[in-house]
Amino acid sequence: METGLTVLVADADEETRLDLVEAIAASDPSARIIEACNGRELAAALAGEGVDLVFVDVILPGTDAGSLLAWRERRGRGAMIVLLSDLLAPRWPAVARLVGAYDVLLKPLNERHVARVLAASGVIRRELRLLVVEPRAATRNLIRRLLRDSHFSFEIVDAERGGVALRAARLGSFDVAMIEAELPDLPALEVACQVSDRHRHAKILLMGFSNAAIPARQLDTFGACAYLRKPFSFADIDRTIHDAFGLWHPYLVKALQAEEAGTLALGA
Repeated sequence: METGLTVLVADADEETRLDLVEAIAASDPSARIIEACNGRELAAALAGEGVDLVFVDVILPGTDAGSLLAWRERRGRGAMIVLLSDLLAPRWPAVARLVGAYDVLLKPLNERHVARVLAASGVIRRELRLLVVEPRAATRNLIRRLLRDSHFSFEIVDAERGGVALRAARLGSFDVAMIEAELPDLPALEVACQVSDRHRHAKILLMGFSNAAIPARQLDTFGACAYLRKPFSFADIDRTIHDAFGLWHPYLVKALQAEEAGTLALGA
């Protein structure tokens, strides 16, 4: 069962810490907030129990990236690190990936920025049950490999046909379903509709090779919320899952997509 959120705010500037503390409290009054003004205090707080989310300045004096990495490994995939910076530099995506950060945010932050991070934390701290309906074993394995890099945690159930998927949906609940548009036994939209009827909260994603995505109105009619075009990358899946849960796209997702396209558009 999910417990209350514990947030660590690590920044040498007292005014920045105060602004962050007030923004966190406004978004989640029940959150427990710990402050650190240097790397030593950061490491001590991380060595304790229960920190879920860390806001840390990229130039915090005395910071050892090893303490952040050790904390993430100990806490598991529900742990979140958000880097804070006065400016956005091309090296930040690489730095963020090094420590497993969820995002890089520019100062000064406002309540909207913080609320977006807390909303993402609420989903990331859960283990999401994912139904993958895909006739090709190689594609199912690829999806599993791609999702290992995600900040979201998944319990994945595979189904090679629509009928198998519907039986799985009768036996247990799902938070997300990825359904191939061309199934060998049943129309994909019928499978999507039946899964959606049984699990109203589930986010249903169709996927396929067609360049012409299914219109949003038709997707909505059958309980689906997005069409994911193959071949896709990790960034494509992560962006689609953020959209499905109504979450803001992290800068790092955009940066990764830009790098894959060969350009890095800072501030996009």
